[in-house]
Amino acid sequence: MKRIVFPLVLVFFLAAGQCMADNSPMERLKTGIQGVIDILNDPQYKGNPAKKQEMTEKVRENIKNFFNFEELSKRSIGRPWLQFTPEERTRFISLFTSLLEQTYLGRIEEYSGEKVAFDKETIIKGKYAQVDTRLKTPKEDIPVYYRLKLVDGEWDVYDVKIEGISLVNNYRTQFSGILDTTSEKTFAKSKDELFKRMNQKLEQLKNKALKADSSQ
Repeated sequence: MKRIVFPLVLVFFLAAGQCMADNSPMERLKTGIQGVIDILNDPQYKGNPAKKQEMTEKVRENIKNFFNFEELSKRSIGRPWLQFTPEERTRFISLFTSLLEQTYLGRIEEYSGEKVAFDKETIIKGKYAQVDTRLKTPKEDIPVYYRLKLVDGEWDVYDVKIEGISLVNNYRTQFSGILDTTSEKTFAKSKDELFKRMNQKLEQLKNKALKADSSQ
């Protein structure tokens, strides 16, 4: 998972290319991404460490407009999601969203003008779509595939695949190593362990971010 970290923080919010029809998956993606680019290029934020937190919050809210974190969460858990209570689902979505934000948006300063070329849009059964892109770096073009789902008339991103690695599948592998559905007792215990580890990881990431900010 070493190579996916840097590209993923970029593909969350970079874009260049031609727009397609209104309300198409590609147009939806471009519109959301452009909103983030506008924030990154805002003169009040560029090169201003004191405004980093404010900028990150605005980026976070923008991304939530076109990323479906509920769908991403459900797919990252897989079949055991059906056995989660409504309260557990809400708790997991909140924690998982925060973990993704802390993991990737905390690296927002790594943005240095890279672009994404949009190559193709594929509609699957009218409800799902894939947008093929390439992250253009000085050394190479990295294939990046966005997967979207049509929800309430809007195309939302629920997975990102980079260099053959799916964000959803990567996390599902990690979570499946914790969750034990052998019995109700083992499942309940393993869910507690999952939430415990997620909280611990989130706390570590927050502390790391605070140390990084204080050292600037």
